[in-house]
Amino acid sequence: MFSTVAHEKRAFTTSRTNDSFVGFNPTNATPPFIQVFDPSFLKVTGPNATIRLVVSNLGFAFAHEAPIYVPDLNIVFFSSNGGGPLGYSGWNNNSVVSMLDMTEVNNALAATTGGVNIQIQTLNLSGTVQMVNRGTGLYKGNLLFVTSGRALLPPSIVLVNPRPPFNTTVLLDNFYGRQFNSLNDIKVLPGTDILFFTDPTYGWLNAFRPQPMLPSQVYRFDPSTGQVRVVADQFMNPNGIAITPDGKTAFVTDTGVVNGLFGNNQTYPATIYQYDVDPVT
Repeated sequence: MFSTVAHEKRAFTTSRTNDSFVGFNPTNATPPFIQVFDPSFLKVTGPNATIRLVVSNLGFAFAHEAPIYVPDLNIVFFSSNGGGPLGYSGWNNNSVVSMLDMTEVNNALAATTGGVNIQIQTLNLSGTVQMVNRGTGLYKGNLLFVTSGRALLPPSIVLVNPRPPFNTTVLLDNFYGRQFNSLNDIKVLPGTDILFFTDPTYGWLNAFRPQPMLPSQVYRFDPSTGQVRVVADQFMNPNGIAITPDGKTAFVTDTGVVNGLFGNNQTYPATIYQYDVDPVT
């Protein structure tokens, strides 16, 4: 379980607009750029990282969420926007999962100094996979996705084989008989097979899911036993979740400030909470 005390993390900055939805750019850099707030981030990017265009489709949000890189295949998987702008998905239409061959990308980039536009491949997944929102992996050799569900089709945690025919396995699609609201993010507790995931109400707020049946909560799921339990609550909309490599600390964002078709409300949470993690409970 998570500890009952959560610490709100605040960014200490010298200047900011009064609009939470205006990007923070204290160095006035020209986009696109990588904004580094902590030097340790350079251990991830390296000192001379660049941004280059590899795929483009201005009329379709084809690469909105759930990037997963599979080293053995040198392929990146990702999902389109579920229910949001330029996603072309909603109550009657599913989002799509696609993949990008990085060998093809690297060869194309090596031949030019500018950007490229590589063809992506869309996966033909099972109908149990509805509105993929986030993913991680590899998990037991598979892509691990959480789906938001669509219409009366339930949100779920699913495994997808990264190789054809991309067969799927649903690990969880209910909380003791009740459908989840619209699962958003998932992480594996390091050193274990235990999963932590968030469940906000964005499916309903974006009109592709019915009214919520559960509070907005964070859950722990142990696939080996099938046990699922609530580990944190009292959120407006728990969104992203991250766990430190030692498995001792979790971070959960509450993006209640964003309310889908109901608009944004800056009096609502736009917060990152920090929790201690008990690996047993």
